[in-house]
Amino acid sequence: MHRFNQTPNLLLVGGPKTGTTSLMHWLRNTPSVYHPWPNESHFLMAGAAEFPTAPTHPRGTAIIAPEPTYHKYSKEPWILDKSAFHLYSERALLSIRDQMPEARVIITLRNPVDLMLSMHQEHSKRLIDYNTSQSEMLEKIANNGYIASPDDPETWSFLSFPRLKEPTLKWVETLGERVRVIPLSSIRNDPLSTVNDILSWLGADQLPPETKLQRYNEGGDMNPSSWAKFLRTPPKSLTTLTKILIPSHKLRRILFDPIRKPGFKPKSRARPKLTEQQRKTLENVFSEDIEFIENLESHIESDLLISH
Repeated sequence: MHRFNQTPNLLLVGGPKTGTTSLMHWLRNTPSVYHPWPNESHFLMAGAAEFPTAPTHPRGTAIIAPEPTYHKYSKEPWILDKSAFHLYSERALLSIRDQMPEARVIITLRNPVDLMLSMHQEHSKRLIDYNTSQSEMLEKIANNGYIASPDDPETWSFLSFPRLKEPTLKWVETLGERVRVIPLSSIRNDPLSTVNDILSWLGADQLPPETKLQRYNEGGDMNPSSWAKFLRTPPKSLTTLTKILIPSHKLRRILFDPIRKPGFKPKSRARPKLTEQQRKTLENVFSEDIEFIENLESHIESDLLISH
């Protein structure tokens, strides 16, 4: 059992595909913020999953948080965690409310139709065993009557993650002044001002006006070429032989992870465009959440919003 005194106190809870990766990188490169994980941890959801996190990860799948690394920690006042599914987790919200009274929370938002399509592309880009096309995904959710069921991992994430109104209001009502809500448009239109507003809220030094902020986790698909597929899923016989010749799992990772890495690098590709009727249907399905995002100040106190 590992214990750490440096508990995260700046929580970027999602939603997914709303600019969280870029925001994570920008914040962790400032002097006041330390980020102890390579990417996401979902440490507040550890254990049996409360809901499907992807079409290949059904409810009940074990979520094991990666071990944080604190060897470079230099007493930064803010320790960042980015976990894009915490927004939908009752377990995460109650943990922050009851056990992390000093923690501050950032929620990011996006048009639900765009979020759904980007989520599909993310699954296609990251999940080796997921091969459902966008058109097939749209057909499946239509056949389900656009109703999300946690017992159907094939469609749940596409129908639930875009519904940002209810979870966002729940977090705001529970945590109040400890929350800041940021639409993706703010991150896209003026990233520097957005980051500086967050740093000001944290009582940290702002970035200088000439700072350039790189975007991260842009869209794309898993590389379909034969060599990339080979690197991602080598023949079972080769895997077995490698385990016999090199019994150490750690040594195998040191030797082969750099070789396999290019096979997992996404290949840039635009998403298939929706027909006018498809977009109209989806906008109707998510109409309440679209209205919420377009009129945030009608639903959330302006002091809790960061918008540019």
